[in-house]
Amino acid sequence: MAGAPAWVLLATLIGTLTFGCATPGPEEPGPVPATGWVAADRDELVDGGTLRLAVDALPPTYQLHSVNSVDIDDVRIADLYLPSFVSLTADGTWVPDPAYATDVRLVSTDPQVVQVQINPEARWSDGTPLTCADIEANWRALRDPDDDYSAGSTAVWQDVESVTQGPSGEVLITFADANADWPAALSYIYPTWAMDTPEHFEKAWADGPFAADGTTYVSGGPFIVTKIDALAGMVVLGRNPAWWGEPAKLDSVVFTAVTRTSQGQAFANREIDVVNFNSDADAYRTARARRDATVLRSRGSVSRQLIINAQVPALADARVRQAFAVSLDREVLARAVVTGVGSPVLTLGNLLFTPGQHGYVDHMGPLLTGGPDKARALLAEAGYDTSGDKATKDGTPLTVRLVISAGVPASISVAQLVVAQAAEVGITVTIDVVPYEKFFDHLDMRDFDITYMGQGGEAFPVASSEPMYYPADSPWNLSGITDDRLGAMWREANAELNPQTRTDLANRIDERLVALVTVIPLFSEPDAWGVTSTLRNYGPAQFQSITWQDVGFVAQ
Repeated sequence: MAGAPAWVLLATLIGTLTFGCATPGPEEPGPVPATGWVAADRDELVDGGTLRLAVDALPPTYQLHSVNSVDIDDVRIADLYLPSFVSLTADGTWVPDPAYATDVRLVSTDPQVVQVQINPEARWSDGTPLTCADIEANWRALRDPDDDYSAGSTAVWQDVESVTQGPSGEVLITFADANADWPAALSYIYPTWAMDTPEHFEKAWADGPFAADGTTYVSGGPFIVTKIDALAGMVVLGRNPAWWGEPAKLDSVVFTAVTRTSQGQAFANREIDVVNFNSDADAYRTARARRDATVLRSRGSVSRQLIINAQVPALADARVRQAFAVSLDREVLARAVVTGVGSPVLTLGNLLFTPGQHGYVDHMGPLLTGGPDKARALLAEAGYDTSGDKATKDGTPLTVRLVISAGVPASISVAQLVVAQAAEVGITVTIDVVPYEKFFDHLDMRDFDITYMGQGGEAFPVASSEPMYYPADSPWNLSGITDDRLGAMWREANAELNPQTRTDLANRIDERLVALVTVIPLFSEPDAWGVTSTLRNYGPAQFQSITWQDVGFVAQ
């Protein structure tokens, strides 16, 4: 399956680390690979078995394209049953997924036309063929940010003029405005009945991936949902009997909602087979009690950021936002999070590309030089008195509220350091810890001054990142402001089909974004997972798609 949509890196392989009961010594962080799982051929895997995975919470909706779907766990579950016509390789490039498409290619540039030859065997588990009608319904639902569909993003699809069937049965996607990130739109395709009306878009898959009858679970992948137990916080998937490809090696995959702080213990207790440490040193230490497990690492696709609500009066001035950013020591923040699980520190200086990805240039680093003296000078330019311990204007201290999610120890660590670092230049930061299930409500309502969160990286980062920064009223633009010049810049970059020219244009956009100082990129978080030692073809990866029918266990 292809990479996840937004919201929610190539090096030498580091050996996996065997867990044991002895207290581990300090580990020297080393280079990490783009894909960290242990690979195996299908014939090396046993037939059967259940893979038990943890999620923070069950999806609020099974419609990934809805504004209400904001968690990477939603994508992880859907990856087992939603079709994608392209899949990603370790370096982030794409190839057609033969299970769904015998051919995917650009056949014209003026106008831009993409051709998809759907695998004639591809079908939904209720027997309905996967056809041009499904792609057309996805386009109609996701093409217009101002229509009645509550879509989180219209990236790529908004530039499409038509989706039609060609004379030989091929699907022809014709663009009104060229868009080089077009492969990104060919992931996570929904059936017609879940996309054909705004009501169906909102309700048909609100509680699960249902067939047109609204009661039977349906799948277009190697697994199908067999049970959703919201009370127990569990989604169970079994082999899809209508799957036309190589049969899944696993009998079933079970996703269970486990609080972030409990996942390390659940792994140590052998209740789950995989744990993403999420840079939680306590979970890392707890999980190492297992003797039958290994640590797998990869470069991460998640970038940790501080997002500033620029509509808050105290942060409306870009000089104040920059002063706050300059006050921070990002390496210290990163070290507090990643070194507890033995990962290297990778500070981040780009809002579109991640370290190790082609096109990455550090634009933020130069803006944040100068330390406390520079920060105080910026505050003085903005009219603040910085002669005392607290920066004041008209006698009122500069105070901002940092909202973080409960249950994430790394967030607490970062927040406490931010408070201390900002205080050195006279900025008072108060911490507001909100329940995990309410955190995204605070974001939706912009009920924060500053917030700390992760941003999922993309193999196609240009078009997909636009709604996070432009326009100002985009539901994903949490800062609430933008630079009006960005619209034309994004149109130019999206329409540029020459890869290197497009990368250059994207970096011009990033320079403009960085200058707004509404999002402060802190560090790229390498993935460190605990994995049952017999599991193959599943684990941490920056971009590479999981071939779910090939995931399984080897004999003990």
